[in-house]
Amino acid sequence: MKSESHSSSSSLRLGEVHDWIAAASDEPIDSTIFDQRALTGFGRHHIRTWGDLGALDDAALLAIPTVGELTVARIHKALAAHGWKKRGHAAVAAAWQQLVCDSDRPAPSDPDLATAIAWTSAVADDLTLGGLVSACLSEDGTPEAVDDAVQSLRSLPLSQLVGSEVRPLAERILDLVSEESTPELVAREFSQFRPSWRQLGQQYGVSGEAVRRRVVRDELRIRGQLASDSFQSVRLAAQRLQDEFGIAIRSDSSVVEIWRARLGHHQFEALRWIACYSYDGDWLLRGAETTCTDLSQALDDASGQEWLIQPEDLLSGLPGPVRPEAVRRLLMESGAWRDIGEGWMVRWDVPLHVKAERVLHLVGRPATPAELIEAVGESSEKVLKYSRGSLVRIDKQFRLALPEWGYEEYEGITTEIDQRINRGGGVASVSAILREFVRDFGVKEGSVRAYLESGPYVVSGDEVRHLGELSYTPNIVDDRPHAIKVHDDWGQNFTVTEHHLRGYSFDLDRDIAAHNGLQPQDSLRVPAMYADVCMGEASLIWRLTNLNRTVDVGRLSSVLHELDFSDGDSIVIVATPSVCTVLRPDELPKQQQATLSDDLVRSLLGRA
Repeated sequence: MKSESHSSSSSLRLGEVHDWIAAASDEPIDSTIFDQRALTGFGRHHIRTWGDLGALDDAALLAIPTVGELTVARIHKALAAHGWKKRGHAAVAAAWQQLVCDSDRPAPSDPDLATAIAWTSAVADDLTLGGLVSACLSEDGTPEAVDDAVQSLRSLPLSQLVGSEVRPLAERILDLVSEESTPELVAREFSQFRPSWRQLGQQYGVSGEAVRRRVVRDELRIRGQLASDSFQSVRLAAQRLQDEFGIAIRSDSSVVEIWRARLGHHQFEALRWIACYSYDGDWLLRGAETTCTDLSQALDDASGQEWLIQPEDLLSGLPGPVRPEAVRRLLMESGAWRDIGEGWMVRWDVPLHVKAERVLHLVGRPATPAELIEAVGESSEKVLKYSRGSLVRIDKQFRLALPEWGYEEYEGITTEIDQRINRGGGVASVSAILREFVRDFGVKEGSVRAYLESGPYVVSGDEVRHLGELSYTPNIVDDRPHAIKVHDDWGQNFTVTEHHLRGYSFDLDRDIAAHNGLQPQDSLRVPAMYADVCMGEASLIWRLTNLNRTVDVGRLSSVLHELDFSDGDSIVIVATPSVCTVLRPDELPKQQQATLSDDLVRSLLGRA
């Protein structure tokens, strides 16, 4: 029993209703345009070609068990649509043949072009050749037949559109410059390294001025021909070159290399000359009045007081268009800027401490001299520590910070202790000092306590005050092996080291110093004597902050060299507020030598 009913039918055969079937009678049916009911019926009744289908009328179709009136109506609709496409295909094919001027070049195959037209209709409203190509480029999953048809269209020679030969740009450039009377002289203008007029004149047996006039004449002729329709492609190429290069570009940039690879070296040099570019070192500059120095100065003016920029920020300050990458190279070659990545550049022709400031601005946190020197890439930690400008030292590790960050400057433990005592009106809390110094300055609690105990302070419970009277009562030094009695004073035996020879101080026992009359905070310059001869000047400095509990005896390196002391030699130093005497052990007074012998005997007997 039929699943579909029908009320009327045509007695005309399908081939009469759809006239295109006659021309395609031997072609197989396109199964993609029919539904499954129709295809099932076609299969059972061996309908394989368009001719087989065209021989049937509606009644014959309805006689097929799976076909009803609705299916017959769908068959007619599908045949009408397909016929429209076939007629469109024929029109495109005719246009194609006219386009290629009846040449031997094959058009896309009929099925491929038909599929391309149908596919374009399905995916786009633009049913032009441009619509077909655009749809093919923009859509994913393009049928292979469509790709084949578009590739055939895209490979159509342009000469067939105008009915005349269309020659490549490189050949047209050669045509332009090869017609001149002296092309080898014109070629001078196309070279990066040009001989002088005089050198060329010697080569041709004429004066340099004569050569120059010839080249000027040929140049005028070339530029006159360039304005003609025959060399329009060269003229347009020169304009495009100017658009891509701007007023300045590195000769090794990727844009230049693309043009050079496309045209060949000689033709490229000719085109860049035609476009009014000349070499300035490794740069190509447009116009004889433009130099790299001028551009660098313009960039410097455009940057103003800014120290952190992106090249795009400076483009508006230049006398013409420049690519951002060319601006970056100009800035780098000036030596005044540093590329820090991600499109940013930093002004870098500044002193070390300013570079360090800029690094801190960029990282946004305090940093050690080692970190800053690594980031800056020059100089040393020592130089930065002693020439740090307005940077603030904030802890024992010598981390540096910007003043505006609000960190308290760390000036050493004793200075910080003094500041806390002064702020408190003469007294400060020991526990508060310990807590603050450990937390903020990164020092150890034991170090702070050592300074409190050894410095000019009085600690009582949790309170610390300044010592009222600076004085020191020495301990007995008779039993100290390095202490030597010299007449009414005490000397100290030392072993000379390379450090002393290079200028380092001797560490004098402060009890020995106090027995000789030196007092805390003394800072004296006294004669350095040897055998009643003044050999120079010695410095005696008693620092209360010296945790070694010693007094510095310095400025003796010249004396040591004068007296031929070497590394490992023994020396005796007697330091008083008025003189610093230097002795060799074998030059001690005789009574002292005897005393030393007795002391040594008693020591040995005591050990026994």
